[in-house]
This record gives sequence, C-alpha cells and structure tokens, in this order.
Amino acid sequence: MKNFSIFSKYFFLAFGFLLICGCEAIQDVILTEPLNETDTTSLHVTMMYPSDCVGSAAYCDAFHIGVRAAEEELGITLTEVNGNENDPVATQMLLREAAQNSELVLTAGYQMGDVLARVAPEFPDVQFAIFDVVLDIPNVASVNYKSNEGSFLVGAIAALKSEIGKIGYIGGVDVPLLREFEAGYVAGIQTINPDAEISVEYISGDVTGFGQPDRARELALAQYESGVDVIYVAAGGSGQGVLEAAQEQQKFIIWVDSNGNHLAPGIVLTSMTKEISASVQRIIREAAEDNFMAGIQYFGLEDGEVSYAVDEHNQSLLSDDIIMTIESLKAKIITGEIVVPNTVSLPRE
Repeated sequence: MKNFSIFSKYFFLAFGFLLICGCEAIQDVILTEPLNETDTTSLHVTMMYPSDCVGSAAYCDAFHIGVRAAEEELGITLTEVNGNENDPVATQMLLREAAQNSELVLTAGYQMGDVLARVAPEFPDVQFAIFDVVLDIPNVASVNYKSNEGSFLVGAIAALKSEIGKIGYIGGVDVPLLREFEAGYVAGIQTINPDAEISVEYISGDVTGFGQPDRARELALAQYESGVDVIYVAAGGSGQGVLEAAQEQQKFIIWVDSNGNHLAPGIVLTSMTKEISASVQRIIREAAEDNFMAGIQYFGLEDGEVSYAVDEHNQSLLSDDIIMTIESLKAKIITGEIVVPNTVSLPRE
C-alpha cells in the first residue's frame, strides 16, 4: 500500500505537469524518483561565505571549488549561503539557521570569527570549520595557513625581478590577517634587496576594502606611476582593479590565494597559492568518515599548503637562477634556518 501511494502521488504529479507543460516537458518529471536511503543519509554540509563573493574574489572561489568537488566525490547534500559582512547580526542568524540544518558548517575570513565564536557553542553536536581565523572551541576545526611564508617567497621573486628596486603591496583591509601577508612579503624583498623602496597601502580599515576595485585601481596606478614595477595584491574582489592597472601600465602584479597566472600572462609574475580547495575537501571527507578533527591547525610550506605558482603562463618570466634562489630560500624556511615574521611594527615608517 505504501509503494502504491508513492506511485500514485508521482503519477498524478506527472500527469498534472503533462496537462500544464505539454508532452516534451514531462520526461524530466517521470524520471525523477523519490529520495532513496542514500540521499536521506548523506552528510548535510553548509558553506557560508563571508559575503556575496563567489565569482569576484579568488579567495571565495577556492572554497566554492572545494565544496563542489566534495559534493561530486562524496555525494554530500550541499547548501551554499552568503553572509552579510556589513550586518553581523543578520549573518549570525544565517549561521544559526545553517547549524540547525547541517551536520557540518564551513566558513572563512576574519569577519566570520566573532560570529562563529557566538554560534558554535550553542550547537555542540554540529561540526564547524573556519579558515584563516584562530578559534579554540571544542567543535570547531580552525584551519590556518602560514601565508607569511608563501608571501616571503613571492616577495623575493618581486625583488629579483624589479629593475629599480621600487616594489608595492596593496591589501584590502588593514587587519592582523593581511599584515601577515605584508610582513612575509617585506621580509622576502629585504632578504634579496635590503635597500628596496617598498610602498604599502591598504584600501580600507573595514571589510569594504575587499569590494572596491575602482579604489584599488587608483592606488595601483599611483604606485606604478611613482616607479613601482611589481605589486603584490591581497584584497579579495578589489584585486581585479589592481590587475586592470597592471595591464594598463604593462607592469607586474603578484596574485594571491589561488593560481591567477592565466589571468594576464606576461603581467602576472607569479601567485602566492594556498591549497584551500584541497583543505575543504579534506575537512568534509573527514566529517563524512566520522573522523572530524577539531582544534587549531596551521599549514605552511612544509605541508605543501602554501607556495608560489610556476606554469606555462609565467615560466618565461622566471629564469632558472630565480627558481634556484627561491627554492633555496624555501628549503631554509622549512628547516627553520629562516624564520619568517608574521607581524609588522606599527606605526609603519
């Protein structure tokens, strides 16, 4: 009787669509079956972005790629939600709703740290993961990258390629997380050229700095016109503005978070990469296998989780001598011979 009821329900549903939509549209309806046991027991995962940033920022795109790959590989039930970085109360409500409907909730970015710190303790049976934020909560995996190490290497590349020793950095928001990028980058430059002139600018003091490509373009053009010939940008969606300026001026830019060498071959000198997508897949896989590991985690050059990108799009820009120098510096960081700073002295000189 139960099977007949299910059949009847779907038969009449299909018949109704036939009357409304016509014969051609009915095929998809008839072929749609009720959820099976596997569907109903799959891991329910929510990815909550700090803002509506997928498609406009390499950082968010990396998470999107990771969760979609996990969905394909593991058959998880995936929901993707955008937070509102300008409204933490609304974002907290969205995160709480995600926790009520998920077994694993992932989020990222410093702006999500305080929100998750309030919500996670309310749901001790839900597993959470946050990236680039240090949180010590029993049901939270806090995944952090040693971005200063990768930034050190691209800083050294910038110094080796700069013709006059004037080099720039543009960050999205002047906060400790992005100062780690700055600290490593400046240290890498100064290791190669202690006399380099380094221009450091931030777009904003708040999260709006990640969504101002026009302002980023203005800052980049000013740096390039002052003689800077390489700019490292860590600014989310604002990075597009720096890329446009680099193309206009035909000067180098260093991309961040993912491999952006293809965005402008010959202009993108290299990219400081973080294996975000792989980390996302690993976290989801561990949760699916009942092997979720909470706690604070750090990944760097030694783990292969941060690096610099060399491929067919920029290989001609980096000589064998440059690669040998960078690989030597990399080895010294891994062995501890070089300790890369992760903070900057304020106020800046």
